[in-house]
Amino acid sequence: MSIPSQTTGLGVAAKIVVPGNQLPISTKPGYNNVTLSLTGANGFPTTFQLNPNIEDVAGNEYTQGTALVLTAVAASAPGVFTLSAVAAAVAGVAVYTGTITGGGSNAFEGYEFTIAGFTTAANNGTFMCTASSATTLTLVNVNAVAETHAGTAQAIIGTAVYTGTITGGGSNALAGQTFLVAGFAGANNNGTFVATASSTTTLTLENGIATAETHAGTATSQESATNLLTYVAYPAKTLSGNTYQPSGTTVAVATVSSTGLITAVAKGGIEVEVSFPTFNNSIGDIVSSGNVMNGLPINKIYATVNVTVVA
Repeated sequence: MSIPSQTTGLGVAAKIVVPGNQLPISTKPGYNNVTLSLTGANGFPTTFQLNPNIEDVAGNEYTQGTALVLTAVAASAPGVFTLSAVAAAVAGVAVYTGTITGGGSNAFEGYEFTIAGFTTAANNGTFMCTASSATTLTLVNVNAVAETHAGTAQAIIGTAVYTGTITGGGSNALAGQTFLVAGFAGANNNGTFVATASSTTTLTLENGIATAETHAGTATSQESATNLLTYVAYPAKTLSGNTYQPSGTTVAVATVSSTGLITAVAKGGIEVEVSFPTFNNSIGDIVSSGNVMNGLPINKIYATVNVTVVA
């Protein structure tokens, strides 16, 4: 049996801190305990509200909704390319010639481009790219005709790198989150965009029309703790058969709401898990292994609290 290394990060470098209600209060795994009572007797409550904190590797708290401070944005990539000609369609595709920065080795295969500026209407439009080089874009345009003329190719989806103080952004921790960008002078640099990558100093957003600008701005996460954190109460099982593999009917000792409120249901003990989605944790797929001890769940970091329900 192999046990993988402890998950320690947002992506790979952070943790969830979940205090319990038993003194001394601890967030150390195995010591963060919650004790509840069915009746409220013995000084224990019937419910307990979990209040997890998400921290980066340095112990700094990452709060959803916090406005990140930005100082600049680079022009979008792929950006707008200058075209000079198009060849007639062959086998359903047409080769457009121009200055295709970053297009080598079919880098833009699968992108959609909006072509404009040619005098022949059939050469303009939005087409899928099947190949690219530093000087050509091969696009699915069955109606293209040969023409030498100035034109442009604008990627439908592009990304722009915003620079600033990106708290909690290390190791692409913020990838997949939606951000509202505001404060830049260029209108194309503001708006609501999805992050594709992040570091502690950069935030890469799906903005295909950004222009280079040095200016103060903000990026505010549109996510909230409610829709990012997931809570699961694992039910207990009665013991039958043997002591190695408990089996039998599951017993709901406690329930947990979508906002982390634990409620006592029956005497006993269970674990409640709180998790946060990540994008770099790929070890330990328990779905395929069928055994949680063979690996950690993928695509999330998590912590558990031990819940004991007394009379």
